[in-house]
Amino acid sequence: MRVAGGQLRGRSVSAPAAGDVRPTQDAVREAVFSMLANLLPGCAFLDLFAGSGCVGIEAWSRGAARVAWIERAPAVARALRKNVAALCGEEAGPVLQTDVIAWLTRPAPEGEAFDIVYVDPPYAEAPALVRQVLDLLPASGRLAPRAVLVAEQRADAPTPEAPGWELLTRRRYGQTGILLFRRSEEA
Repeated sequence: MRVAGGQLRGRSVSAPAAGDVRPTQDAVREAVFSMLANLLPGCAFLDLFAGSGCVGIEAWSRGAARVAWIERAPAVARALRKNVAALCGEEAGPVLQTDVIAWLTRPAPEGEAFDIVYVDPPYAEAPALVRQVLDLLPASGRLAPRAVLVAEQRADAPTPEAPGWELLTRRRYGQTGILLFRRSEEA
């Protein structure tokens, strides 16, 4: 797979050989980043269930100021670190090998607010995990005001109830569903 846009356009991203990794398809990434184009320059981007890291690398390539990648599987996290080091360098942000849900329950360090969060859990667990992330993120201290969350799941999966979040759009790209939420003003 290749980076679709920005300063790293055309560069290859290696898919990890180990683990149950399903990299986001090029066409889906292109559509998502088209939706996010005005929000990306200078943003803080969080890639949850990062896998190969292609989504966070794409965000970095297109102008995100800082990216954090979270991946639980040790072998996948090692491959992810190699991708980030080769394409972005250490200045892009950290690659953390930890469970997403456990990480969200820990207190956030000062200044760790993210403008855009990308959530791409394993499809079999996606509806429940997307719902947990939507519930945990606001109290985690890791969200900038009016943050945007993009969730990737099967196209036929239900849209999770998300108090405090406004569903901006739901799109279908073949078997992939994309949900775009914004943190509610009242929240």
